[in-house]
Amino acid sequence: MQRVQITGNSQRKVKDGYPLLVQDDLKDPSMKLTDGSFIALMASSQFMGYALVAKHRRQLGWVLSLDESETPTTDYFRKLFKQALVRRATSLDPQLPQRVFNADGDGLGGLAIDRYQDYYVFTWYAQGVYQQREMIYAAFEAATDHQFKGIYAKLRFNVEEANLKSQLVTGEAAPEPLLVTEGDVTYPVHLADDLTTGLLLDMRPIRDWLAGAELPGKTVLNLFSQENGVTAAAAVAGAAKTISIETSKKGAKETADQLAVNNIDPDKQEIRAIEVNRYLDYAQKHHLSYDVVVVTAPTFARVKKQKFQVATDLTDLLTATLPVVRRDGQLVIATTANNFSMKKFKAAVTAAFVGSDRHFTLSETFRLPADFVTRKAYLASNYLKVLVLTLDK
Repeated sequence: MQRVQITGNSQRKVKDGYPLLVQDDLKDPSMKLTDGSFIALMASSQFMGYALVAKHRRQLGWVLSLDESETPTTDYFRKLFKQALVRRATSLDPQLPQRVFNADGDGLGGLAIDRYQDYYVFTWYAQGVYQQREMIYAAFEAATDHQFKGIYAKLRFNVEEANLKSQLVTGEAAPEPLLVTEGDVTYPVHLADDLTTGLLLDMRPIRDWLAGAELPGKTVLNLFSQENGVTAAAAVAGAAKTISIETSKKGAKETADQLAVNNIDPDKQEIRAIEVNRYLDYAQKHHLSYDVVVVTAPTFARVKKQKFQVATDLTDLLTATLPVVRRDGQLVIATTANNFSMKKFKAAVTAAFVGSDRHFTLSETFRLPADFVTRKAYLASNYLKVLVLTLDK
């Protein structure tokens, strides 16, 4: 195994549990390392930790164990997976769709594993990590005692053949769609779909909040509805009507499918495939307003010639949204941008109220659900930020 000298600053970060490596962490930044290889990080002759080279943009790789006796073998990864699985089994309903291994939070950056009933979905974010897939799959199968029906893989890095983006790795194919239950709501998930399954597990705090909210007789507007499950959760919780806005026909269809499997007629709800800003303009011109408005703003989106970046455009989006929130209504705002701190997020939200006649009380704050294990030393891993605002009468 190649031994690599790292800088003094990097040594402190590694010791403190910071998992991400960049080229500047190397004493010799010009050093060429093979993608997918294991390396030993060194401070002169002192061992600092093992790492896996996984190049992606500015990223060089991920730190693994800091114990020199824990070499990265199949058994090492088996223990890593077993620990993650036991952690969830003791704290979560095993039937709940959940994140059973959360990348760097559980000890291996660049890989997330989700469970839907008896099926597991591996999402690979870096080719270097994926190059160790045979060892990693074998370790996971051993950790689960082969107790699963099938394993799927979704590749989130660039691959030449589109049909490799999503694939059944082993076992039997899942029903299409596979119906999973979260609380009182059923969701159709598509394990063979390109990159997504049709249900974002990290958005569960919003769905849980809706399940406990007093929605009967109220209207719920869901902006950016695709995959977040918010519309179905609101409808099952008793909302008088849901209005779902999605930029694509595919997203609109997925929202309709989620309603239908819960015996809610999509035709009695409102689902629109339209740009969010265009809909907000329409709603204001027609003096439409809603009791609950949910804004799950994308980190980055491009629709035709327009682009949206949450770090720079969230305030303008919320300024346009405020007129459609009823007096004494509630505004739920979420972002998954890992480079957008909670402090900056709150500042962007507050800025939307400047110059308006609206005021708010912060009712709830949510972060990632418990199965999305994070590292205190790596703030970017705790990326979800949700604010629930109650507006003035």
